[in-house]
Amino acid sequence: AKLPVDETINGRTSTLIDSILIRAADRAKVAVPMSRRETREKPIEGGYVHAVKPGMYNWVCVLDFKAMYPSIMIANNVCFTTLARDGSGAIKAPTGASYVGPEVRAGLLPAILKGLMAQRDDLKKRSREAKTKEEAQFYNGLQEAVKILMNSFYGVMASAFYRFTDPKIGESITSFARQNIQRVIKDLEAESLEVIYSDTDSVFFRSPEPNLEGAVTAGKRVAERYSRGGMSLEFEKVMNPFFSHGAKKRYVGRILWPKEDTIYRGYEVRRTDAFDWQSKALNDVFDLLLKEDVDGLLKVARERVTQVARGEVPKAALVISRSVRDMADYESEHKESLQNVRVMRELEKRGISVRPGMKVSWIVSGSKGKQDLAPYTGPDSEREISPNWDYYARRVAMTLARVTEVFGWGVDDLLQGSRTKSLLEGFADASPGAGDSEADEEELGDAPAPAPRKDPEHRPAPITTGKPKPVLEKGKKSLEDYF
Repeated sequence: AKLPVDETINGRTSTLIDSILIRAADRAKVAVPMSRRETREKPIEGGYVHAVKPGMYNWVCVLDFKAMYPSIMIANNVCFTTLARDGSGAIKAPTGASYVGPEVRAGLLPAILKGLMAQRDDLKKRSREAKTKEEAQFYNGLQEAVKILMNSFYGVMASAFYRFTDPKIGESITSFARQNIQRVIKDLEAESLEVIYSDTDSVFFRSPEPNLEGAVTAGKRVAERYSRGGMSLEFEKVMNPFFSHGAKKRYVGRILWPKEDTIYRGYEVRRTDAFDWQSKALNDVFDLLLKEDVDGLLKVARERVTQVARGEVPKAALVISRSVRDMADYESEHKESLQNVRVMRELEKRGISVRPGMKVSWIVSGSKGKQDLAPYTGPDSEREISPNWDYYARRVAMTLARVTEVFGWGVDDLLQGSRTKSLLEGFADASPGAGDSEADEEELGDAPAPAPRKDPEHRPAPITTGKPKPVLEKGKKSLEDYF
């Protein structure tokens, strides 16, 4: 970007883009407009999201469009220098906007992005060929930085304030993206392949063959078919199992290909605003989930909630931390009521200086129905803090219920320590008489059974895998009993 180090590290993304784009515009003898400060009445429609149904899935193939937005801008010559404002351009976006072809005028943005894409490919190659771990990490970090920079071009073009932008440009890019991903989904479903989830540039579908070899073959075949016209659909991974409670960008899975790993997206196991016990409890539940041990995860979920409700958890595991900013950066008129700001004010009263960028920590204290924020400054401060155990028990229950609700257990069930005759009763489509035998009873606590759900029509139906159920010993259960 040819900027001072401080501006590169701490400056705005638009400053980096400006440094590249203004010089390119000057070389092409394109006028550079002044910066603008505008507001947009209607936000740009984003990428297409194919909602995921709550549940567990086996043998899931994940495909991802490589650098989707930059590739769209290159393939369709999308640029402020190629936008045909009279609609006469040969390249038509689904929104109705049009662009002249590269044979008439090559856009500045596509040319810059082509260069960055080639640079990223070279850095990725160097990372793969590196002779040491440190060298590989160095080149991988550089290619990640280039990837972020490439995607930032769409971000500034979709904004209302950037000097070179036009609302039609951002709208065109996302409309091309929606068109591409919806075409792939439609084709897969026409082949009777179950599309489980899709978000902006990725597609998750169930392999037609319930084994690793069949899943890899299917993933490669589909990826090759849709890598054309300047777009590259990459076969990214195979997961077995894959789980989501039905929310966008929230899922967990065990990766079996190309290398074994575990992936978490959107859950508190990785989020910085979670407290340690919350993350530990969810990790324990996910460990059993990925082993497909439903009975075990329900039992552990209840145990983790009970432990915190009884005050059997170290206080240090309840600490919540959050960074504070310069007060001028908070736009809300209620900024003094924000938890991190309240804790900062309390620390300042105690003579402890807090500067912007620093993290403040606290434990929620007080009795049931009352929540105070007690600053946490280390183990020595624990003696003066009485945690609000009810608050923490409910927070943990709400976190774990995102998983357990799929199996019929909600927040209140976890808090009450309920027992159930059969977990199949948690599903609307369970067959009559299922789970009535004493052998199917599973003790999960000492409290009475949970009250009947008030909204049975919203419970997830069993998910069928199309595989024969394994033969088990009497009284034993498998994941197939629940899906």
